[in-house]
Amino acid sequence: MSEDKIILPGFIIADLYKSSLVDINHFSTELQTSQGEPLSTENDIADASAEKIKYDGENLKNITVVINLPRAGHLNKEDLSFLSNILKACQLSIADIAIVNASDKNVNYAAIEEQLSARQIILFDVEPDVIQLPFRIPPFQLQKYADCTILFAPALSALNKQTQEGKLLKTKLWNSLKQLFGI
Repeated sequence: MSEDKIILPGFIIADLYKSSLVDINHFSTELQTSQGEPLSTENDIADASAEKIKYDGENLKNITVVINLPRAGHLNKEDLSFLSNILKACQLSIADIAIVNASDKNVNYAAIEEQLSARQIILFDVEPDVIQLPFRIPPFQLQKYADCTILFAPALSALNKQTQEGKLLKTKLWNSLKQLFGI
């Protein structure tokens, strides 16, 4: 194990820094960002998750596809066509899913589960911690969490390459999707 990669549990970190950690609930009305704006509190975070998640598709089968598009609001034509072909192979359509952009500020697991009633989540190029999941998932491995099964995979553009590596990634994705949807 490399010394650079040691991950300590929260209770050990809290014990190590018990005299230098600050309880923000105790000081939440006085804390400000460097720009002088009030720092987000737990109530602000709860309000953010109450905002409606924007998504494409109709979510008919409670399947959420989370993508990472920091600048663009929607998938480009090639990636959308590729996703549509993947869904067709799984006997699904765009209407069966909700396509959510992880770069939207109110996208997190709790909001996805609450608002979209997701039973399956596919993360394309979105690490689980981005949507506030408390664990990591190796690519193409199914992970059950609460009442949901989660799959993490590379970006659609990486999967859609016509190279040997692209074909290998597509095969791994297909094997995982067969497990996910019982095909």
